Amino acid sequence: MGKENRTQLPILIYKGADICYNILNYFAEQLGEALARLGESVIYYDVEKEGLSNLAQFVGRDFKAVIGFQTYAFDPFLKSRQCFLHDLIGGPKFNFQFDHPIWMRAHYEKCPKNCYVLTHDRNYQEFIRKYYPAVLDALILPPGGSLPDNPGQSVEKIYDMVFLGTYTDYRTYFPAIRASSRELRFLANRFLLEMKKNPNQPAEESLRKTLERKGQEHTNTEFLSLLDSLKPMIYCIMSYYREKVVRTLLDADIDLSVYGESWKKSPFFGHRHLIFHPSVTPEESSDELQRAKLSLNIMAWHKDGFTERIASSMLARAVVVSDKTTCLEEQYENDGELLLFDLNRLNTLPDRILSVLSDNERREKIAERAYQRAISEDTWDARAKLLLSYCESITILSE
Repeated sequence: MGKENRTQLPILIYKGADICYNILNYFAEQLGEALARLGESVIYYDVEKEGLSNLAQFVGRDFKAVIGFQTYAFDPFLKSRQCFLHDLIGGPKFNFQFDHPIWMRAHYEKCPKNCYVLTHDRNYQEFIRKYYPAVLDALILPPGGSLPDNPGQSVEKIYDMVFLGTYTDYRTYFPAIRASSRELRFLANRFLLEMKKNPNQPAEESLRKTLERKGQEHTNTEFLSLLDSLKPMIYCIMSYYREKVVRTLLDADIDLSVYGESWKKSPFFGHRHLIFHPSVTPEESSDELQRAKLSLNIMAWHKDGFTERIASSMLARAVVVSDKTTCLEEQYENDGELLLFDLNRLNTLPDRILSVLSDNERREKIAERAYQRAISEDTWDARAKLLLSYCESITILSE
């Protein structure tokens, strides 16, 4: 197919994963709308509603790209032809990866030939390249931010600080440790202790150091199996530090607005500085951020990444307060475009927050600088352009 004809090919986007307040479907729609604004023809397919078997309708067709969001739609394998279904569908396949890639192990160890992963974290990029050779490559493409419905309109900042994350009790993961074998239980405790002591390193690095102290060497396959079995510990430490950050803020008499029923199960529910709100959709969250002076972001153990919550907060002119990542430290000015804190030094966080809250001029300058960066670099339109550039490069290299 000639280059001119390739530019006219449609883009197929998979929807269907109704998790975390429908966030993955929201991402799919935001990217699709951005691609359409760039003149692309976009086809949506809802995997949950239409099923995997109906994907056969696309066999023999060519697409500029086939895109999923942590989807299992690329998994169907045709035993009769000894190939994946998507090997019979033309175009590069992209699967967005927002969680640690160990959660998608089964999908990436075996996958269609022309398969790529899009991720927001350079550690995840390195992990995929090392442990999933079936994936052609991992490319950096963070999720974009969403503008409020009225981005040009001045909105009163009625909340000191909002946090759009959910609450999970880290203690609920302890039974999984106790129920495991003696050997795995010992490893899990050591792994958990390493992550607790060194919260700025990625989970795989914590496991490597844990194994080194035991004098053990493992193949890539063995290492993957161990990390896979320890996934509950990654959730556990994420939840532990999330609770610790929130407790630090509330103990310093900082008002924190939270959303959703999960917070009713937290030990903070009823605290005079925890302001509870009903859950909000991804669309509604942009408007809530617009009413906030500060927006708290606590990474889900992404140590070199960027999230949509950061971008959306900046686009809503809410000053981002986030635990640091290598990416954020390199690309943004701490105290100039956002506030970064170290999970190892939470005692310094309250004073920094109170200082910004008490100085409206400083806060507004930070918010404006971040907004200008985000509006030019971190919208879904910017992400769509980057994706199209990847498609073009892949096409050139394949010819």
